[in-house]
Amino acid sequence: MDWLTTIRALPASRRAVQHQPETPRYARARAKLRYVLERGIFLGARQSELHQGAVEIAVWAPPGHGRGPGYYCCFRIFHQRDNEHFALLFCFYDGTEGSPGFKSVGSARVFANANGFGGADHEDHH
Repeated sequence: MDWLTTIRALPASRRAVQHQPETPRYARARAKLRYVLERGIFLGARQSELHQGAVEIAVWAPPGHGRGPGYYCCFRIFHQRDNEHFALLFCFYDGTEGSPGFKSVGSARVFANANGFGGADHEDHH
């Protein structure tokens, strides 16, 4: 399944950003969501340990301003009735507020793989 394409195809009402506690970084995640979905590169997927049946994917997008760290995001995709989906961005790292920063897709992929996200070798495009 091409999960990133699935999220891209969802209406805005079926995509959300949520983090507890809410921080300025997650306000930026909300502001960058469209960009991340347009420019994002799929890094890998895993089954959610928190929500049975949900899939989690890691995505990295290059920095919008052309320098510095890009945007590393994780989405949890919930399967709903009639094969509909809902996507929740639950992790957003941009090198601020003590979060990791990744300047290349390669370094982001190493981090994603170390955190259980696999299967991205064939989807290095956006």
